[in-house]
Amino acid sequence: MVIRGLLSCRSGTLFAQQTECELSPNLLASKQRLQNQNMDIVKIDPVERGDALPSRLPLSRLSFRWQITLLGTLVFVLFLGVLGATFGTLRYTKSAVLNAERKRLLVATQNLAGEYSDKAEFFRQNNEPPPLNNPSAASSREVFALLSRVVLENVEGASGGFYSKVGDALLGNESGGFGNSSKGDLTTEESAILQLARKAAEANQPVDQTLYKGAGVFLMQAAPIRDGHSVVGSAWTAKYLAGVPGSNRFWAYLITAALGTAALASVLLTLLVIRNLQGGVHKIEGGLQGLERNLASHIESQNDPDEIQRIIQAINRLGITLQDKIRREKLIEGQLRHAERLAALGRLVAGVAHEVRNPLATIRLRVQMCGRDSDNPHVRESCQIALQEIERLNGIVNRLLSFARPVQLHLESADLRNLVEERMSSFAERALKKGVTMVVSLPGESVPLQVDKGRMIEVFDNVIQNAIEAMSDGGGTLSATLAPPFESTANGKDVHIEFRDTGKGMDASVAGRVFDPFFTTKPTGTGLGLSISHELVQAHGGDIHVESEEGRGTCVTITIPASRV
Repeated sequence: MVIRGLLSCRSGTLFAQQTECELSPNLLASKQRLQNQNMDIVKIDPVERGDALPSRLPLSRLSFRWQITLLGTLVFVLFLGVLGATFGTLRYTKSAVLNAERKRLLVATQNLAGEYSDKAEFFRQNNEPPPLNNPSAASSREVFALLSRVVLENVEGASGGFYSKVGDALLGNESGGFGNSSKGDLTTEESAILQLARKAAEANQPVDQTLYKGAGVFLMQAAPIRDGHSVVGSAWTAKYLAGVPGSNRFWAYLITAALGTAALASVLLTLLVIRNLQGGVHKIEGGLQGLERNLASHIESQNDPDEIQRIIQAINRLGITLQDKIRREKLIEGQLRHAERLAALGRLVAGVAHEVRNPLATIRLRVQMCGRDSDNPHVRESCQIALQEIERLNGIVNRLLSFARPVQLHLESADLRNLVEERMSSFAERALKKGVTMVVSLPGESVPLQVDKGRMIEVFDNVIQNAIEAMSDGGGTLSATLAPPFESTANGKDVHIEFRDTGKGMDASVAGRVFDPFFTTKPTGTGLGLSISHELVQAHGGDIHVESEEGRGTCVTITIPASRV
């Protein structure tokens, strides 16, 4: 008891100093950061996520590529529509229609004048007076009628003829309504044509005139006809337009409304794309801010465009990855602290064990001599009891020295299946005395490993012994399960050995300290069994894990990587 108290006192003092002095600044900073890190999983509210602009339009769920493509297509169609409407409007106005008709009539009028000049030259070559110089002759009227019909047959809706300056009358009218008119029976249109033809002959240049009759328009053209240097008359054409297309504004209004609608749609689509971009940027910004506060935060992205969804999913994966890395860092930090504690305790234990071992050997020798030299049976009995206690203390010293020394493995091929079965069988008699039922579940095939057989026996014995001692005299069940190598997410293929008992179990605070040196809940325990087992399993590249629930039992899982197979 004195030795145990000395060990506890010195180890506690050295442990506190070692923990505070030997931890590196990086470990201390990591500890503070991990304590400040809130790992609770929460969901970012809509304001945090920047989702201030919720969208329910199906169009907003399209990817930005399709939205921009649709916008570009609409703008291109709008451009073509504006271009076509511009040309159509220029071409479809009333003045444009009238100008086009005037040009056609002017060409027809000039053709009439040209044809007459050719005929007049023919008459002169035959020593006959030209038709306009002799307008009353029957041959002249026939020439006028023939020329008018031939020239105007391809001009739709046009009428035309000639004006004789000698007779001051209209001749050879090809109109379907005008005849050879005299001054006495002229209609309004004929009077206007006569005046226009006379004006062209007098002015010696083409002239035109437009008469508006209700919704219709009457167009007239006249061009002078020369005979040498003198003007003998004129050629004229006329056309009545019952309705000018440009005067009907319905189509113009319709085109304007269509262009306005297309322009409005383009503006709305542009605003929608900008709105989606702003909403996505705000959501990403809010998500990153939430990630700074809590790595477990999650951003919803169901109704966002594809590009925003991919970015948000990448942010969510980043948070999970960082969270996993911090957890692994915390685990590694805990392992480093544990290793530092073990190193400190190892140095303490080595010094104490060496100080105790030599006096203990002297005490044993003296007790043996006393028991051998005494004839008193009570003295011999006391010496025997003292020797037993000395042997127990010597065993503790050996365990302390074993704990203090670095683990060196002597690897050899061993069948883990037979090893587990053998160790369970070796405790069968002790388990039977305590009413404990032992159940073994092993694979049919062997599980060969390269391990230190003696060290693994020590590990299994410690675990089995603790499980049996954890069950009361009322008995219980201890089951050992060996799983063959199977795929593991971290280390490839692993072998798992599981020991599960139905004992009294432990609460979380106790279960978290079972691998600490000298920590025990048993009145006669040293607290080194599971600590040494932990070191031995880690020396094999494996891991040992304890799960326990108070009142329901404990499960110890030993994992050995398949690289040892």
